[in-house]
Amino acid sequence: MKSNMLLTGASAVILSMAAAGATEYRPFIGLTMGVQGIIYDDAIEDSAPYYLPKDFVAFGIEGGTRFGSYNKIYNGGFVVNVDTSDTEKVTDKFTNEAYAKIKTTSLTATYDNFIRLSGDKLKRIDLVLGAGVGAMNYHLDSETVGVNDETVWSTTLAFKAGLDFELTKNLTLSAGMRWFVPTREHYGVASSYIAGGAIKYMF
Repeated sequence: MKSNMLLTGASAVILSMAAAGATEYRPFIGLTMGVQGIIYDDAIEDSAPYYLPKDFVAFGIEGGTRFGSYNKIYNGGFVVNVDTSDTEKVTDKFTNEAYAKIKTTSLTATYDNFIRLSGDKLKRIDLVLGAGVGAMNYHLDSETVGVNDETVWSTTLAFKAGLDFELTKNLTLSAGMRWFVPTREHYGVASSYIAGGAIKYMF
């Protein structure tokens, strides 16, 4: 179902691009890295007898295409991100004993708006604003006997804000933040964000 949702979103964006008569397409791939924060539901965080980690290191890959004339102020784009975090310990609040280990994974697809900020037309500096949908999970590896490992998924809304700095026509550095808002009830995670950057190769 998650795959169908992403494919449907991708198809809608591609159709809108065709309808707009976009003539220039620039596919790209990139590597991402940043700091991920997790904001848990207050009810779970307050009642749980263990400490839930809030800070992670996230890394991932992204790919997509940018469209529109290079010399125009506005370009559009479609981007798919896959991110995963490092593993952090869930520890007892009183004894500091490891209860479990937790990590996250997310898959998102966004429609991005690239708005030129630089004053010249040799190297673009763009404000990037995007929104889309996806899915994320948190995976618990239990360290306690009698407690099962589990992976819990949720559909998410995804939002993006940042800057793109063009180094050459083929190499771009990005800096920004992405927010993920799970839509599943009683999920445990109220929201998550990744603040960091990416290096992208433009074809």
